Amino acid sequence: MDLSVTISDSIAKCREQVRNLLTEFIVPSRALEKMSARELLEKTAPRVGEVVSHLNEIKNSVLLIKPGAAPVILKSSAAVERRFNSYVELLRQDSIDPAENTRLGLEQLRQAVADVSEFLSYAEEAAKSPDETISYVLDVVEKSKIDLSGDLKELEAELQGARQEIEYLKRRLEEMEYVVSSLRSEKASLESNVAQLSAQLQAADEEVKKWKQDALSNSIRNVEGVIAQLKSQVESLRSENERLKLMVRLERARYFTINQQRSREQGGP
Repeated sequence: MDLSVTISDSIAKCREQVRNLLTEFIVPSRALEKMSARELLEKTAPRVGEVVSHLNEIKNSVLLIKPGAAPVILKSSAAVERRFNSYVELLRQDSIDPAENTRLGLEQLRQAVADVSEFLSYAEEAAKSPDETISYVLDVVEKSKIDLSGDLKELEAELQGARQEIEYLKRRLEEMEYVVSSLRSEKASLESNVAQLSAQLQAADEEVKKWKQDALSNSIRNVEGVIAQLKSQVESLRSENERLKLMVRLERARYFTINQQRSREQGGP
């Protein structure tokens, strides 16, 4: 049971199918662009289906003999699957310009063929250097003719579980990268807001200082005015006091004069 040889044969067969796909539907694209999208899909669907079926077989075989190639193989296989799905969805869409849909569909098909070629290169490289432990198990089975189908199925199930775990970790990594990107954007936004607030606070602080200075100047001027008024009132009070004192002295002098006159009159001849 030499899976490496089997994989190589499958790769060669798949490449032959891709060449047929190129010959029939991509090289004569000028003529095909005149087809409706639905007609093009009906003509290419069987060929595409054959290629996809072989790709899945190759993928499963490669993952069996070399689990370490899973990240590259699964990523490349997913890219091919997405490209073929885009091709099919594009041709199924209703469009006001069917000819444009057909042209875009053929472009997707060309890119899908390029992705298939890349996947086959990865698979071929992985098949040339299978995992030593798995190769040993397969060699033992082949040489001893022992029926280990149950054990192999169990091993394949474990490998499938490992592949699923890898896919899960990849999705989690993508989610983490998205979260980190969102946090970085949020951090940049917060830093911008903080800078704006700092500038506003600084402007407000300058305004308060100016207001305090203006208020102090006004207060000083008001106090100076009040002091001037008080000084004026004090001077007025002093003048009034002097006037009152003078009046008192005059009144006393008049009273003394009157008393003297009365005394003289009472002591007269």
